[in-house]
Amino acid sequence: MNNYILAENLKHKHSFLMKLLFIAPMIALLHAFALMPLYFTVNAYNWWYVILMPATFALIPAMMHRTEDRKLHYRAVFPLNIDLRKVWISKILTALIYMSTTAMLHMIGVFIFQIFVGEQLTQNYAFTTMLLASVLLVITNIWQVPFCFFLAKKLGFIASIIGNAALGLVLGILLSDGSMWLYCPYSWGIRLMVPVMHILPSGVPTEVSNPMISNTSLFIPCILSVCLFALLTFITAKWFSKQEVK
Repeated sequence: MNNYILAENLKHKHSFLMKLLFIAPMIALLHAFALMPLYFTVNAYNWWYVILMPATFALIPAMMHRTEDRKLHYRAVFPLNIDLRKVWISKILTALIYMSTTAMLHMIGVFIFQIFVGEQLTQNYAFTTMLLASVLLVITNIWQVPFCFFLAKKLGFIASIIGNAALGLVLGILLSDGSMWLYCPYSWGIRLMVPVMHILPSGVPTEVSNPMISNTSLFIPCILSVCLFALLTFITAKWFSKQEVK
């Protein structure tokens, strides 16, 4: 499987996708710094996981699919005597690595910028708090990787990005502060930022006494996301293994 992942990574080594991993978190940082420096950390995280992260996490699989499909329509893959399940899983794992990379770059960027911003009207977060928040955001969104690959393969580049980003933006915000949040995967990461960073889905800081903090489990959404990721990976890998050259 390591060889599959290395081969997949080579396809994107000098592509715009690799630049996107740096550009996306930088947009969140500069946007928060330019508009509201006194609320920099809160906004840098809230705008990241509400707007930019869903779009970025949709773009990564879509761009990886487009690289494979745009010129050869997978003709360089399907005729080979290789395990197509492993090919699909390697794509998913590579995208997961990219997603984790851009999330960590965002976290490090926020921590560094926070030092230069200085005192804010909200608290400055410890490195461990931001690390926990970023790790939880990745874990609660890993299910999107196989889902977005499937959307890209079935619906195309534009439709997959717009569809997933729109669902993440609309459902994630609408349901994350209600009683049904646990039933919507797009709400998991947004909701967990309430007890971890004390940020409401709307981006407004909240007090420790807020009942959403005590009523939100950190573990259940993570377990659900990992299970959904495994299920979608299994189903889509089986589906991909039956694909043929068109």
